[in-house]
Amino acid sequence: MITLDTHSSSQSSLDIDMARQFEVVLQKVCRSIHVNPEDADYGICRRGFQYISRANHVKQMEVFTRVGPNEFKVISAIAEDISLIFLKPRLTYDACNQVLIVKMPSTLHEAPLDKLKTVLEKRLDCLPSHPGQSMVCTNVHMNHSIRFDNSEFIPDMLLSLRDISEQMNEPSMFLLVSECAFSQNEAVLHDKLKKLIAELPNLVAVMMMVIRKDVPFSLPQKKSAAWEYFKSCGRLLSQKEFLDLCADLNEPVHLGKSIIVGGHIWCHLATVEYFIWVREVRGNLIDIDNSGADSTTRGMLFPEVRMGEVDAMLDKAISSFKGSIILFFERLGESFSTGEIEEAIGPLKFSWTDCQGHLTGGMKDMVYDRYQCWLQKYILPRHKWKPSIILLDMPTSSRPCLDARGGNPTNTTRTNTCLASLTSVPNHSSSSSPSSSGSEVLSSSDVSSAADDAIYGIGDV
Repeated sequence: MITLDTHSSSQSSLDIDMARQFEVVLQKVCRSIHVNPEDADYGICRRGFQYISRANHVKQMEVFTRVGPNEFKVISAIAEDISLIFLKPRLTYDACNQVLIVKMPSTLHEAPLDKLKTVLEKRLDCLPSHPGQSMVCTNVHMNHSIRFDNSEFIPDMLLSLRDISEQMNEPSMFLLVSECAFSQNEAVLHDKLKKLIAELPNLVAVMMMVIRKDVPFSLPQKKSAAWEYFKSCGRLLSQKEFLDLCADLNEPVHLGKSIIVGGHIWCHLATVEYFIWVREVRGNLIDIDNSGADSTTRGMLFPEVRMGEVDAMLDKAISSFKGSIILFFERLGESFSTGEIEEAIGPLKFSWTDCQGHLTGGMKDMVYDRYQCWLQKYILPRHKWKPSIILLDMPTSSRPCLDARGGNPTNTTRTNTCLASLTSVPNHSSSSSPSSSGSEVLSSSDVSSAADDAIYGIGDV
């Protein structure tokens, strides 16, 4: 049985109510995707629902094992239901090893991508065109699914070219893929990027941002100074009120400063690094394991700013983008001179000070989100909040009868992904307590010790 976070008998009643709410959600989802509830493991689906509903805001990644296709369909449909969650999780499902990885986005994780998106859209928005012929535009995708060989990937960012004139059937050309990891092993990202490079042969640039923190985040302990202080406040503080309580009031929040409020460390970053690989348009595919100094570099944004070599590589990237645009027009039966393309596209320059500002803003939003969710779950009276989802184990005999018939088909299900290099995760106990069926949930620490070679490992994503 899952251990309940109970403080009173009224809490137990509330948890039972939450279990009943899950029954309603399960019925709705199973009808929409035409899955018989009896064919899906109840415990796995329940825990997937609990995690996606953001009951635990400490971990930004969860690994579920022994997840069959039906369980994946149910959890996928829950993840697609925007009425349940604010930020959609990113799912990776290995059907071969029955492993599901759920990554929850954060404002800090998205911050460097937002800046990159803005720069790309500004520089690549005005491509030349011939009246009455093709019309090519650039698109920056933040959640675009790439499916191949029964696999599915959702990169953090993709840059593509697309003909929108409706006169040709030329498929989109993908030029750049970008990933950002928050305290995640670089090998994890490398494996994902290598698969994307192999399946998107027109890629000419790859970017990876890695944000590391000093120590794993933990919530304030019960009866600690922070616990007692925020309990005494008796209400949710505004973000300004919360940040104004930082230990050092003489300077504003910045990347090099631990955010300490109420005597508790809510965030402290260690480093922020950028990695970039670039190739010529008709050159060999990018090899992120064996690239030469002329095609790859790395830079540091924090704690020091050493981004000069990244700037130089970005100049090479914009040159390759221009070559790709010319090639794309050739495939459409048109031609533009290099001069015309040069005139339409300016240099790809970043203000690294602005990038630091985006990260600082993301960090402030993330710590306030952590505070709100902790306060909601543990401190304030539950009737003031939409309660956290803490679900009881319920025997089959006590569950409502779920009718899988009826309902309209939807497009919420995702294609099963089978990642060839994803290793099986050994079975061992976890804090989430396996159900009677033997299903298992691995925490980030479990993944660190048991699945170092898996495609996704320890840490926040």
